[in-house]
Amino acid sequence: MTGDKSAGAVLRAVLAEGTAPRSVIARVAGLSPATVTSQVRALVAAGLLTELPETAGPGGMGRPHSPLVLNVAGTVVIGVHIAADHCTVAVLDIAGAVRLSHRVPHLGLDPEVILASAAAEVRRLRGELTERVIGLGVAIGGWVDSSAGSVVEHGTLPWRNVAVRRYLSEQTGLPVTLDSHSRALVHAEQLFGHARSAAATVLLFAGNVIDVAFAVHGRVHYGPRSAAGAITRLVGGDAAESALAECTDRAVVARARRAGLPVQRIPDLIAVAGGDTTAQTLFAERARVLGRVVAVVIDLLDPDAVVIVDPALVRVPGVRAAYLDVVRRFSACERPEEVITGSSFFGRVLETAAGAVVLQRLFTDPLAVVSTAEPAATDARV
Repeated sequence: MTGDKSAGAVLRAVLAEGTAPRSVIARVAGLSPATVTSQVRALVAAGLLTELPETAGPGGMGRPHSPLVLNVAGTVVIGVHIAADHCTVAVLDIAGAVRLSHRVPHLGLDPEVILASAAAEVRRLRGELTERVIGLGVAIGGWVDSSAGSVVEHGTLPWRNVAVRRYLSEQTGLPVTLDSHSRALVHAEQLFGHARSAAATVLLFAGNVIDVAFAVHGRVHYGPRSAAGAITRLVGGDAAESALAECTDRAVVARARRAGLPVQRIPDLIAVAGGDTTAQTLFAERARVLGRVVAVVIDLLDPDAVVIVDPALVRVPGVRAAYLDVVRRFSACERPEEVITGSSFFGRVLETAAGAVVLQRLFTDPLAVVSTAEPAATDARV
């Protein structure tokens, strides 16, 4: 049985509650007990839920019930995040936990070279897994047409109209879903992170690509061409566009090197920023520019939650204060500290983005996703 979104509502309710009887799932999901019973039966058969041993009600009173939990043991997703200089290939369980992660440096900037390396790593991992793999998620910055499965344009890689889904499907044999990393991270925040209860969420991603994604009434916005989230011209004028270009990781690292700091990548700069005022100043300057973007988006959407995916936000002194000061000055938000938060996934942002591309589909229509998945290696493939 596929296409019945009530199965997704049941699965999301179990995810939100952790462990819950059918009565609680029905209340949280807004479904009738009969619907919950039928969907639980299908989800257990699909290997996504597990019934725990029967237990009595609170204080030993009431009718015994069998709590339900996610079955995280037998099903995984593989994720590929494509960054400016490397790919991150990871395995995640259906609760969003990263099981393992490998970094694959780019051997060139040609898309086929990068995708071939990623596909080889996916095939290697797949051959080692005994769990069922329900799909391959691919996340990347820039303009991503999710419906077509292609990267229309990337701000750092010289990619134009690259058919990522078709190539990786052919090379791995897995069902492939492609999305922008910012939209994928909004989905992840809604499922596993800070934005679970937020009606409207904005996420700013600060890396070698600077972009925004947002959700309204719990739905991530794509637009008819999947082009929502580009912010290059948001603040207005060539000067603003140039200022945003100076906020990329590569630009910040280049300025640090010109200032005499012996760093190669943003993690290196963050590592020295605890005791180096030059590094702190560079990150604070970026925060003040990007804070203007956040202020504009806050006034446009009035979100419940603003997630800033900038590792310096929580690790470099003065950066969070810089973001908050600018938002307070340039938006109608009087208490931005109550709205703005860092990523729920620092330390595993790239892996989570890639995995969430498939996991958001799983928690929307789980039976449809499972119907296209491969069997576990122990049951079928040698």
